[in-house]
Amino acid sequence: MSSDPAAHKDTVMQVGILLKDFLKFLLKPGYSLREVPLRLRAVAGLFLVLSLLRLGTVIADAWLIRPLAQLLTQQDLARQTVYSTEFLEIILGSLFMAPLIEELAYRWGLRFSPVRTAVSLGLVVFYWLPFGGTYSTNILQVLNQPGFYLMVIMASVAGLTVYALLKVPLLAITFRHRWEQYFGTIFYVSSLLFGFMHIFNVKELTGSVILLAPFITIQQVVFGLFNGYVRVRFGFLHAVLQHALFNLVALLLVYW
Repeated sequence: MSSDPAAHKDTVMQVGILLKDFLKFLLKPGYSLREVPLRLRAVAGLFLVLSLLRLGTVIADAWLIRPLAQLLTQQDLARQTVYSTEFLEIILGSLFMAPLIEELAYRWGLRFSPVRTAVSLGLVVFYWLPFGGTYSTNILQVLNQPGFYLMVIMASVAGLTVYALLKVPLLAITFRHRWEQYFGTIFYVSSLLFGFMHIFNVKELTGSVILLAPFITIQQVVFGLFNGYVRVRFGFLHAVLQHALFNLVALLLVYW
């Protein structure tokens, strides 16, 4: 089977353009959305860029973060990457529930509207309530967990309150203006909150682990930055697909 050097060269160029555009976006996050039709080529190119970024974080984790964590905590850093033993539940949680719900929480609202902003803020509240960060990948087993419905009620109240306020025309206009004006800050806060949420994946939350949270969650922080860029540049559906592919790689490594 012969390969096409021209096609390979074009792919490399496309990946290089996307990576350059992503880095430029990080320097000055832009609010304008360049909607493009959902194409497999675009999905593949973005996934290749994501894979390169992830490879860098994996190397940093293996050679810097884990040794540093071991030095400071005097124990190996134990990560809890799978919450369920049911394979079907793992598939549903990792490839469908987590990509959809987490993207709704941290990326859907990056494009301001009363509904999107209210839903996103409500879900962020849910995720940052006690144990909220562990729910999206084991959603089928959490209905009987203590406090789950109380968390749902609190998050719903927060989301509905924001929605009601943003339906007031004057508040909506002012908030939209501020959202666009401070979009860079909103983008980075959203990405960091998404990344730091995954500190709950560590089995034992000690003081040292919390202090090292920015490093321990480096993969998720970088992914949050990248998928925020994907959502703004290419649309929400692209972000959900990249999230599913990101999780799929981890599943393949665990079950290969």
